[in-house]
Amino acid sequence: VEQKVFLCPGLLKGVYQSEHLFESDHQSGAWCKDPLQASDKIYYMPWTPYRTDTLTEYSSKDDFIAGRPTTTYKLPHRVDGTGFVVYDGALFFNKERTRNIVKFDLRTRIKSGEAIIANANYHDTSPYRWGGKSDIDLAVDENGLWVIYATEQNNGKIVISQLNPYTLRIEGTWDTAYDKRSASNAFMICGILYVVKSVYEDDDNEATGNKIDYIYNTDQSKDSLVDVPFPNSYQYIAAVDYNPRDNLLYVWNNYHVVKYSLDFGPLDSRSGQAHHGQVSYISPPIHLDSELERPPVREISTTGPLGMGSTTTSTTLRTTTWSTGRSTTPSVSGRRNRSTSTPSPAVEVLDDMTTHLPSASSQIPALEESCEAVEAREIMWFKTRQGQMAKQPCPVGTIGVSTYLCLAPDGIWDPQGPDLSNCSSPWVNHIAQKVNHGADKKGFAKTKCSVVD
Repeated sequence: VEQKVFLCPGLLKGVYQSEHLFESDHQSGAWCKDPLQASDKIYYMPWTPYRTDTLTEYSSKDDFIAGRPTTTYKLPHRVDGTGFVVYDGALFFNKERTRNIVKFDLRTRIKSGEAIIANANYHDTSPYRWGGKSDIDLAVDENGLWVIYATEQNNGKIVISQLNPYTLRIEGTWDTAYDKRSASNAFMICGILYVVKSVYEDDDNEATGNKIDYIYNTDQSKDSLVDVPFPNSYQYIAAVDYNPRDNLLYVWNNYHVVKYSLDFGPLDSRSGQAHHGQVSYISPPIHLDSELERPPVREISTTGPLGMGSTTTSTTLRTTTWSTGRSTTPSVSGRRNRSTSTPSPAVEVLDDMTTHLPSASSQIPALEESCEAVEAREIMWFKTRQGQMAKQPCPVGTIGVSTYLCLAPDGIWDPQGPDLSNCSSPWVNHIAQKVNHGADKKGFAKTKCSVVD
């Protein structure tokens, strides 16, 4: 059964700056939410070269704006770039001066794994335009966890890999035709890469404009040149992160912490054409110039993760486990004057046009093909396509992921109800982590006794 948490909202056709939260003391950084957690928690990491090793958590947007942290996490390694994400209770980040992705469990404060992204350029070899050691960028979308980077084998152009968040194995890799150092940032929606090109304050001219100018559909292994206007009020975009739960972009732009809202157009699954063509999509095949030369497609595996077609490359992976990390007392990261500015005016989109694009990796299902939203076992289950497994965080007081199957062909929820077999108490999970990570028997017994006492 294909497992997806969120339905694909469709093809991106408009981007608007919708909310300004505050101005930080740091020109660059990143912030995000965990899409698999229903809470209002916000995770915040300003970036300073060679000194970034702390993640700050806020319990709500109000606390975030007011600078009232809930806790901080001292990480086992320093961080390169602003490409971190939080996914299903774990932080994923690029370990400084390496091509490695580290997984850090926020519940137990334990480093639970490390994976090498084979051949990935790192530490300002192929960063985004602004630099900042942003060579390796993590992203999440409706299809899971992704890594966006570049390799010498692909001539410094962007490579996309899908990373299993639990095994840290690479499950699919796609070469694109876009030079990574020319990109300001990139993000994933429904298995489609969107590349942002924007003006920076030190640029001699603004001829490049501010727009999404390239997309790559991993389901079809095809790309397109596009022209979607992208807001850039402060001219130093350092991070753009998509959240599939609320369909918003979490952006850091020249000290400013802002949110962007998105407009989507549904796709016609028969023709691959969008019904609302307010964006200029250049239909493949594309005649690319020398700067955007198309790489050869290397088809090794035709079945990727989550039922996706994939173009994979040979990858080397090393996964290891680690012992406990350290925590620190909450501290307020540097900020400037905080404000809740009125939303910026919407950016004009292009005139209506006929559009052409390869089919997206996830189509919006017809209503009759879906199980409607329902509350069961104290959990809100969102509309889910028949034959798919919905996943939600476990009920309050427990941790883990619960599931609920939408049966095909009837489009009804499983009469047996949600499966909560993976839900457990934080203490049980902590002990399990210690056992799995090779804690000695004496240490295990000592932990158990201290809890019982």
